[in-house]
Amino acid sequence: MKHKTHQDVLLFDIDDKKQGTIIRKPGSRNLYFLFYYFNRRVEKTTGLPDTKKNRDKARLWLDRAMEKIAASKFVFADAFPGASEEEKAYFAKLEGWQYTPEPRDILFGAYVQEWFESVWSNYPVGTKKDDYKQIIDYWLVPYFGDMTFFQISGVELQKFISSLKRKKGVKKGLPLSKARAVNILIPLRSIWNDACDQFRWVLHNPFTNLKKHLPKTRPKRREGFRYQEWQEFLKHIDPWYQPVVELMLLTGMINSEMAGLRRSDIHPDYIMVQHTNVRGREQDTPKTFYRIRKIPITKAIRQRLDILLSRSTGDLVVTTKTGTVFRPANFLKDVWTKAGKASGITDKVPYSLRHSFAAWALTLRIDPNRLVRLMGHGSKKMVYEVYGDYIEGLEEDIWQILDYFGRDFIEPKKKQAASILAFPGQPLTVPSPVLTLPTAINESPDSL
Repeated sequence: MKHKTHQDVLLFDIDDKKQGTIIRKPGSRNLYFLFYYFNRRVEKTTGLPDTKKNRDKARLWLDRAMEKIAASKFVFADAFPGASEEEKAYFAKLEGWQYTPEPRDILFGAYVQEWFESVWSNYPVGTKKDDYKQIIDYWLVPYFGDMTFFQISGVELQKFISSLKRKKGVKKGLPLSKARAVNILIPLRSIWNDACDQFRWVLHNPFTNLKKHLPKTRPKRREGFRYQEWQEFLKHIDPWYQPVVELMLLTGMINSEMAGLRRSDIHPDYIMVQHTNVRGREQDTPKTFYRIRKIPITKAIRQRLDILLSRSTGDLVVTTKTGTVFRPANFLKDVWTKAGKASGITDKVPYSLRHSFAAWALTLRIDPNRLVRLMGHGSKKMVYEVYGDYIEGLEEDIWQILDYFGRDFIEPKKKQAASILAFPGQPLTVPSPVLTLPTAINESPDSL
């Protein structure tokens, strides 16, 4: 018998790469197969305790395996179904076939690690990529990590949805909102679809008919400001940020667009909205193509821009008092919430300014198609369904809104009128403003 320098215990005299051998490892009572396949050492447990009967049984299995290897009929994945998927795929490639594991063979948690490297890593840098990672680590892996894809059924997804509750904070134990639950299911569906595509699985889609099992919470309505309500709220905003929030209301721009606004985006007659800054990360690609838009600079907008530009020392137009990047989350916590408590107006969020811009513009009767372009949407449907909610009594604020936005917000520019060509024999005509009030626009409220 040949002596080994390692601590494996040889049980047979046979120690040839073409024959393989049976060993018992220190600290284990079980027998192990040891052989070489495609010049790679393979060491696998037999699952059998060390007895004479089991030694003979293991030797017989190994002899037959060696015969199959010699005849090129050995299939590693069939011989060792408990081996890692990576190892099965490796030997399958050498054997000349494509290994395709079954849904029962793949654990969700194990596949996710591979998915992070092969799919997620190629996602463009941005909030979607960050959100996916957070959802997977915080919600999906803790629940599905030890399940196989075969076990992830529609019934299991229903159980998962019912388990979605806040894990910490004052609302700990309360169900998540419907919108939040839907957002959590999005990366789960992506991983499921990618696994089915990669392994060519044809499985029943467990995501069908889940709508009725989602939480029954109502979405919060984002209502805009009345004019006097806005003035009261504005008085309690930190003076440094007053031109910031006013510019948001005058343009319909949101927090991330304000944070990404650069000097190079400011032109003599318009603002080019094309950059965002989300969670401290600048992005040159907006949420949608339509979000790249031009906003004409009115006198009211110019007044706020001049303040912001005069105190900015870098390329970013909007900064904190210390000159650092404007971060929406910090602004909400340190500025907006404090103003809400001080004014008693606590039902608004910064996004309410975008709703207010749309509602105030509609109150001034501007062309809906123009409003769509100003807000960066593809159709009027979004404007009316999401931002067009009626604000009780807002029509009473029309003259104050007009004064706040300025007449140049609703009236066509002279240079636009000058570009209109008259037909031969017809006088040059200029279209009247879109705004139609109860009486002529030039009349004051007192004359009504």
